[in-house]
Amino acid sequence: MCELFGFSGGREASAEGGLRSFAEHSGRNPHGWGLAFYGDGMPVLMKKAVEARRSPEYYDAIKLARSDIIISHIRHASCGKINAANCHPFHQELLGKHWVFAHNGHVDGVARHPRTQGETDSESVFNILLDNIARYRSMDNGTSYHGISKGIASLFGDYEFGRQVGLNFVMSDGNVIYTFNHHADKPMYYAHDAMGITVSTQRLDGYAWENMPADRLLLLKKGEVYGLSDKI
Repeated sequence: MCELFGFSGGREASAEGGLRSFAEHSGRNPHGWGLAFYGDGMPVLMKKAVEARRSPEYYDAIKLARSDIIISHIRHASCGKINAANCHPFHQELLGKHWVFAHNGHVDGVARHPRTQGETDSESVFNILLDNIARYRSMDNGTSYHGISKGIASLFGDYEFGRQVGLNFVMSDGNVIYTFNHHADKPMYYAHDAMGITVSTQRLDGYAWENMPADRLLLLKKGEVYGLSDKI
């Protein structure tokens, strides 16, 4: 089962220690890794379809990554071939912002979105959320809270009845991290320290973890909780 990692810092920082611990979980998720971090609003995205802890490029990437927003993913291939195109995070430009998205779980029956380039349900879920961000942008002021919340609700409405939806994700526009936990078998955790806030699907070494509230969209900005939705 895939794993997620996200870091929101009060200032530009490294998350190398946490990301080294994160890679130790790649033995059960050997089908690829991805890392995204922002500089001047633009994401730097690195991916490789190999096990993270056996990839020198992974360790080079986590040394290079210094930012106030860092997102990483290690993949267990449940949908789509083992290749870089199907590794998370995914990237799309929308309304002048550069979005990245990493997902753990599955959305049974989700239709392939026209913008999806790979073969995963995750990338189509990302594009559905982006469609809702565009559709409801007039409701938002400075964040995309309403659009993402509406997108989550639409996924539940369209695909959860009689099926199974696992929707853990970390996504960002380079300004705010949006993270969400909806998975019967996979809780998410967050930890706050002097550097900022880290979220993960694993209790990595060196952090004081707390359970992330399920079914509530959590917004992180500059190392602090910026918003928390009601239950969706």
